[in-house]
Amino acid sequence: MANNITSKFFTGATNGVIVTTTDVTRVVAIHATAVSATGTFALKDATGGDRIKFSVPASSMADIYIGDQGIKFSASISVSMPSDGSSCTLFVG
Repeated sequence: MANNITSKFFTGATNGVIVTTTDVTRVVAIHATAVSATGTFALKDATGGDRIKFSVPASSMADIYIGDQGIKFSASISVSMPSDGSSCTLFVG
């Protein structure tokens, strides 16, 4: 069971690092907002492949609850978003 849940927020660019660490991180929930364009959000870790990928319509948001164990990420987590106005909040533990 994940503990010490914290939130990490990213906005202002279409991609970048949202969590910086060398340890294992588990994503337990996601809040994402797509402002001007319908598109795909993708989260990846040091292994390079997309670990979570989902689509959000323009001018909409998505709330995704994964659960207590979350999805395991190795080292830093980077996010790719559909447009500059989009934002992503991760709940990690």
